[in-house]
Amino acid sequence: MVALRGLGRAYQAYKKAKATAKMKAGKSTRAERLQFGKRDPDIKKVPMSKTAKKGDVKESVRLSKQHFYLKNIDEASKHKRNIDEAEKAISKAKKGLKKMVETKRAFKIGDSTHPSDPATKNR
Repeated sequence: MVALRGLGRAYQAYKKAKATAKMKAGKSTRAERLQFGKRDPDIKKVPMSKTAKKGDVKESVRLSKQHFYLKNIDEASKHKRNIDEAEKAISKAKKGLKKMVETKRAFKIGDSTHPSDPATKNR
């Protein structure tokens, strides 16, 4: 009976290794993933911006909003350029601008469309 001592842990390690191999291959069942796999925690925080000083949360937020504002500008100007260049791309570009307005990444004043700035919330 002494030879069997510790066999339970060895068997558990064997099962876990087998399940991990199946997970890496993409063939594991949900039960195996939940039992042996590590579940990702809910997002509790957003990582700091690399250009902001350590611990400067306001600067990190400002930089991330500025990044998305520049992204909105690039996408809006891409759609406007497509409207000016080709007939074929006009409908696709107009749909893109309309979608940006619907998702509040851009706003309309009369006939013109402008990218929205997340920092000032001009929508």
